[in-house]
Amino acid sequence: MKSLLNKVIFSGIQPTGQLHLGNYLGAIRNWVNLQNMYHSNNRLIFCIVDHHALTDKFKIDHDATFEHSLHHDTLALTAALLASGISPDKATLFVQSHVPEHTELTWILSSIGPMSWLNKMTQYKDKKTKSSSLGLYSYPVLMAADILLYKANVVPVGDDQVQHVELTRDYAVRFNSLFCKPNEEFFPMPEYMKSEFPRVMSLRDGLKKMSKSDPSDFARINLVDDPETVMSKVRKAKTDSLSTIKHEESRPEVSNLLRIYSTLEGITLKEAEARFKTANMLSFKEAVAESIVKKICPIGEMSVQLYQDKQNLMSILKRGAEEAREIASKNLQDVKGLMGFLRV
Repeated sequence: MKSLLNKVIFSGIQPTGQLHLGNYLGAIRNWVNLQNMYHSNNRLIFCIVDHHALTDKFKIDHDATFEHSLHHDTLALTAALLASGISPDKATLFVQSHVPEHTELTWILSSIGPMSWLNKMTQYKDKKTKSSSLGLYSYPVLMAADILLYKANVVPVGDDQVQHVELTRDYAVRFNSLFCKPNEEFFPMPEYMKSEFPRVMSLRDGLKKMSKSDPSDFARINLVDDPETVMSKVRKAKTDSLSTIKHEESRPEVSNLLRIYSTLEGITLKEAEARFKTANMLSFKEAVAESIVKKICPIGEMSVQLYQDKQNLMSILKRGAEEAREIASKNLQDVKGLMGFLRV
């Protein structure tokens, strides 16, 4: 990872329900590592993007429905982030809807970029249905506003969000070209930083991403699963009939378990393969399960404890919102000044 100095590092995560191993290895663990490595010489801002979560909670099947879990999910995610190692003394942690400048900048950006930019977004094409909301379509504009509002330089993301960061750069270029003097820029060009473990796969199908929406709870390791549940899920995880433990494209399930093990143990895939050179599938699965129990279960237990003190969680989020809004308010006022808004 390249050295960072005097940069703004921004990333967001949706409060969409039960957190699982994929959320932890794909995003949260990376946040904690960045925080611990770079907090002294950089500004780290982590956002619980509850506005984005609305596109997941609102659905139209035969009738329009809304999953009324946002309050619980937001506090549960806060507890999980703190249990994982996010520190309010080292990073700003806040909820998106507590800083209204996010949605105001979204409107401004949506007014200076063409619809053709959004029409190219592959994630919308993958998720859209005949009843999709405008929010799902314009989601990337809100994400661009999230990033640009803090003039972020670095954005840690998974593979599926890289295109959104590239779109954010388009909005930054457009704004700078319209409202800044030649050779000057207001918004810096944000760079994406890919996760070290961008995609954890299902325990039931190594070609599918681990997901809370999978109908089988045995397809994922939830952060709050107890050790017995973890052991049971890993023992029953799909593998194959070959006797060797190797990371190969033709063996997605075994490769997924190897990646999980190597990441949790802090070793390379080659080192992980060497550890299981003479192991059978049963002993391999036992080792993977034990690693998850050792590294993940304490986080789940701590998050459950932290969730009980909702007043403390709210206090931390209030502090974070105040810190974030101090930056967001100034930057938005500067944006409006450059655009010629009448200010009082």
